[in-house]
Amino acid sequence: MLQYLKICSGEPEPTVPPIRPQSRPDATPNDAAASAPAVRAWRADSKPGTAASRRPPGPGAASSALSGGAPDERAAPHDRRALCEVDVVDGAKVARARRALPPLDTVTTLAEMLRALGDPTRLQIVAALAAEEELCVCDLATLVGVSDSAVSHSLRTLRQLRLVRYRKVGKIAYYRLDDAHVGRLVSEGVRHVEGSAGAQVTGRAG
Repeated sequence: MLQYLKICSGEPEPTVPPIRPQSRPDATPNDAAASAPAVRAWRADSKPGTAASRRPPGPGAASSALSGGAPDERAAPHDRRALCEVDVVDGAKVARARRALPPLDTVTTLAEMLRALGDPTRLQIVAALAAEEELCVCDLATLVGVSDSAVSHSLRTLRQLRLVRYRKVGKIAYYRLDDAHVGRLVSEGVRHVEGSAGAQVTGRAG
């Protein structure tokens, strides 16, 4: 009834001033601006049942939130001094190893060749050509167990890296290894894998 009379009389209702959070006496505007993003990030990541919802943000949360969520590298520095107390332990060995390193162009070409041999189909093709002097596409497809088009695609990659070469007799293309070193590389790799597997079996049996 009193509210109805106030409305009819045109008297304005008293306004209640908003409740402002009490701040510390030593708090500054910069402290509030720095802590606000961290609190918002913590609330966004806090879900029921997660570890983030059970603990407040740590001291580095404000700097992490201000930097776009990136971790503060100053908290966990990655310095060589943490592993090595000096830059060079044995200067003579380092000098000999540096002289033995192949040029960068050679290393890059070798990396491309090893990447090509990382495919099982291409690796089987090279192993088959290392066992036999020359094989056609149809025979290679039968050996590897894939289609003729898949073998042709793999042979094209090997040919671009100068690992294989071919000759044509009518419509049939016969492939062979371009260099015997490639066959020996694959053979040594097979022996290494088989020797490692045998050593593991012996170790388990012992």
